Amino acid sequence: MTTTFSLKNSVTEFTVDASIVSRLQNAGLEVISSFAGTEGPSAEQAFQRVVHIDAKPAQRITISAANSALQVNSSWRSQALSAGVISDDGSFLVAVGLKHPWVQVRLTETTDISALDGAADELLFVARSITGHRVCAATTEEGEYWILVLDFPQP
Repeated sequence: MTTTFSLKNSVTEFTVDASIVSRLQNAGLEVISSFAGTEGPSAEQAFQRVVHIDAKPAQRITISAANSALQVNSSWRSQALSAGVISDDGSFLVAVGLKHPWVQVRLTETTDISALDGAADELLFVARSITGHRVCAATTEEGEYWILVLDFPQP
């Protein structure tokens, strides 16, 4: 499905599945465009590093803890900002699946990545800096939310 977005007085057309756009918008993200850049890791490469057995979380939050959704959202945002994943204008790339390109989004005051939870408190949210050198992800592992920060060397 083709979705049209108005950006700074110009119209840019890009193809992103409407259900993906809706899901990201429901989490309070402003969807800017698809990302066709070739620098940095692909969504598949980023997912593989996030779910790798050797992945070490920067932070762990027990899913059953009080306010765990609020904690994971706050922790992810803090880690992503300090890691340089989020640009000065609040934009970054998000992976919406292995078979889809990165989507450029922007944080808003209502952004809440915990709203992306799937069934049984599953969460897999992978964000990448536009330059491609850093990834910050939130996922569920062993009854916990894990916040991971990964480096991807620049060529």
